[in-house]
Amino acid sequence: MRLVAILLLAGGIFFSGCGDNRPMRIVCIGDSLTACGGEGGHYSDYLQAWLPNDEVINKGIGGDTLGGGRKRFEKDVLQLHPDVIVIELGANDFWKASTPVSELAGFLESMVADSKTAGAEVVIASCFGSRKYDNDTPTTEIARKQKFYAQQIADFENDIVSRYGCYYVPDMQVDIRPNGKSPYWDDTNHPNKAGNELVARRIFTELKKAIAAKQK
Repeated sequence: MRLVAILLLAGGIFFSGCGDNRPMRIVCIGDSLTACGGEGGHYSDYLQAWLPNDEVINKGIGGDTLGGGRKRFEKDVLQLHPDVIVIELGANDFWKASTPVSELAGFLESMVADSKTAGAEVVIASCFGSRKYDNDTPTTEIARKQKFYAQQIADFENDIVSRYGCYYVPDMQVDIRPNGKSPYWDDTNHPNKAGNELVARRIFTELKKAIAAKQK
């Protein structure tokens, strides 16, 4: 039986697993929400601080999409032989609202399937999830499209999580809403260092589960 411990030290969070003590390699692939925060302020920087015995690699690229992530997945992720992969993509697909939803779902499923084939656990970190849009009344065509995309992205994320046994972080920014407000945002779309700490805490909850599953 494994013993998993969470240690609270000096205001930080540290996670350790007793049993298989091999260091884990965690790769975070994403868009500007993975790349933002400045030096020491990415959400991955917090994950690294809370996992001092493991290695957390940030592969965030501003403006990236699910299709772009799929294209670079082999080189930027799989070739690093990760134990756990955090996939944070889809926000730019929401803003553009142009790629067919079925294609977006296919890109994410392909990355997840390849991860599982490589023996990695997967955490899907998302801006979408449980928010209800039924009471929203979009006033422009692009806003109507974005409402549809938000709902559909959440739906296919949940479907893929269920079918592939992934770990899911819906509404990863819920603790720092609304966008653009002090003290958690650099601008209207990108959290600052303080905001990313709260995002990281949400991701960390599921990441611990993925690490524990990988170490069994």
